[in-house]
Amino acid sequence: MIDRKRLTIAGGRGGNGAVSLLHEKFRPRGGPDGGDGGSGGAVVFRAAANVRTLGHLEGTRRVAGEPGQPGRGKQRTGANGKRAVTQVPVGTVIWEIEEGERRFLTELTFDRAEAVAAYGGEGGLGNTRFVSPANQSPRIGLGGEPGEEREIELEVKLLADVALVGAPNAGKSTLLSVVSRAKPKIADYPFTTLEPNFGVARVGDKDIIVLDVPGLIEDASKGKGLGLEFLRHCERASALAHLVDGMADDLAAERARVRREVEAYGAGLAEKPEVVVVTKMDAPEARERFRRERKRLASAAGAPVMAISSATGEGVAELTASLAALVPAPEADAQPARVVPRKPKPPKGPFVRREGEAFVVSCPLAERMFEASDVFNWRGRAQMHHQLTRLGVIEALEQAGASAGDSVYVGRHEMVWG
Repeated sequence: MIDRKRLTIAGGRGGNGAVSLLHEKFRPRGGPDGGDGGSGGAVVFRAAANVRTLGHLEGTRRVAGEPGQPGRGKQRTGANGKRAVTQVPVGTVIWEIEEGERRFLTELTFDRAEAVAAYGGEGGLGNTRFVSPANQSPRIGLGGEPGEEREIELEVKLLADVALVGAPNAGKSTLLSVVSRAKPKIADYPFTTLEPNFGVARVGDKDIIVLDVPGLIEDASKGKGLGLEFLRHCERASALAHLVDGMADDLAAERARVRREVEAYGAGLAEKPEVVVVTKMDAPEARERFRRERKRLASAAGAPVMAISSATGEGVAELTASLAALVPAPEADAQPARVVPRKPKPPKGPFVRREGEAFVVSCPLAERMFEASDVFNWRGRAQMHHQLTRLGVIEALEQAGASAGDSVYVGRHEMVWG
């Protein structure tokens, strides 16, 4: 089961604004008519009830929104880029990875919930936006803004009302198959459950989702066995049904071993309401052991103790009724937060640093202007120089010691200082 996945996500870059001058019959000097660029597409994750794992993302390393289209002449705006929508299981948590640390972004806890995890960049401006009384024929525009880029981790935490925990071969999968239509693998050897399974149990007019996770063994909290890896799927359960193998030599000790691992995991699992369920009552030895040890087990557990036989159905209806009573009614108005904040934009600058014999300018607006302006036209170069002066780039270069003939880089563009 693939329930964790790391991805690089990137919103689409905005389209560049157009630098265009209108020339047509009867309007030979129609003036600037460059349209704006379209916005880049966002990266969106959508919860889908029919998706259970992240297996469909196997082999995927990067998800990106479509870039916006550039503007065109006659003030035509470029088309916005399409969103990149990825379906994930209900209960998926999205974490941002920064310097090796995880930071919570959002979670999708109901069907068709959506979250924008990376926003697309804004479209650039056409040269019509730069018309002024002093500049009636601008040759400059503004390039599209880069989209956000993030390293994220998707983590699936299945939504369940009741989670079945216990040692391997305690009868969790058998019980799940009896109370629901789920068909988990069942065998007479331990560790038959290698990944979480769940089913829907009908109790009167109420449906409860029952989750079965792999069995817990002693020292699972130290990495042994499989169950601890999947206990995070129990975090959203309202209650735990702790199954104890009725054929165990000491029922209280068997329950205590698993309980220690649940407590070691943390995340509030140990505080959830619990029902202790002794299984395999169809075996005479198990029934006799339960009769002898029931009081001691109840005293040690501090929780209700019940006995069942999944093979004969004994006690199963009473158990499901008890578990259903522990599941609160859903809050109809509860809407979990799904807002992912935008990444802070880089400082406007300008900042100049020297790299060898060259100077590198960091100024987002200047970089975007170079992307869309006509610097091969002498008017365009003069207008760009004016804009660089207005943005403080020229002054910053002078203070950094730039002299005639030095190479200056603004984004991916190179110019010679003169």
